[in-house]
Amino acid sequence: MDSDSKACSIPQSCSEVEVDLKRLDHMLQAAHRSSIDIKDSYDFYVLALKEFNKENLSESFLYCDRATYELTTAINEAKFKVKGSRFPSMRTLSYFFKLYGLYAVIFASCAVILFSILIARFSEVSVLGVPLWSSFFAGLGSSAQILTGVADDLRRYGLASRYKRLWYMALPLLAMVFGYMAYLVFSSGFIALDGDSKSRVFSIMFICFLTGFLTKWLIGRLSRMSRDI
Repeated sequence: MDSDSKACSIPQSCSEVEVDLKRLDHMLQAAHRSSIDIKDSYDFYVLALKEFNKENLSESFLYCDRATYELTTAINEAKFKVKGSRFPSMRTLSYFFKLYGLYAVIFASCAVILFSILIARFSEVSVLGVPLWSSFFAGLGSSAQILTGVADDLRRYGLASRYKRLWYMALPLLAMVFGYMAYLVFSSGFIALDGDSKSRVFSIMFICFLTGFLTKWLIGRLSRMSRDI
């Protein structure tokens, strides 16, 4: 009975083992960047990859499980030990912040608050006839996109696979430029919007927000265009 239940716990498809290996890879990267010793865990991870490439799923899963165990041990060893109890250290806190994208969450949350304040206080300010709320709404949209991306990663994988590097901090700045340009395009009449003047303003606000939300996609499209030129 015990052997049957143990066998059932081992994934029977390549996709399941591959998901476990990818998750472990992200965990090892986060631990390494947090200065946690991952040597033993990484050795078993390499063995798991080798067995996976041989399509030996059972062995690959067992090595992956052992690598996870060794990583957990290393994380516990990195904690402070006081009178038999362990407490989080700066290294372990850094690990969890990187693993779950908490740095990105904090940055995006602060950006949401900042852009909301800017919209409320400086909505009437304009540059060359373009109201700055266009850029602020785009910045708000890019901040929402960062939060959405992290939340989607946590829902699907249980960890953050995007926004692990500091490049995401440039998204709100680029979004402000895109929002400014979006206002110029849609307010110039080049693309017609139906409704009275008030409804058109609200439509442009939404377009600027949407432009900011799609900043990452726009960067990818513009990068491809620049390579093709």
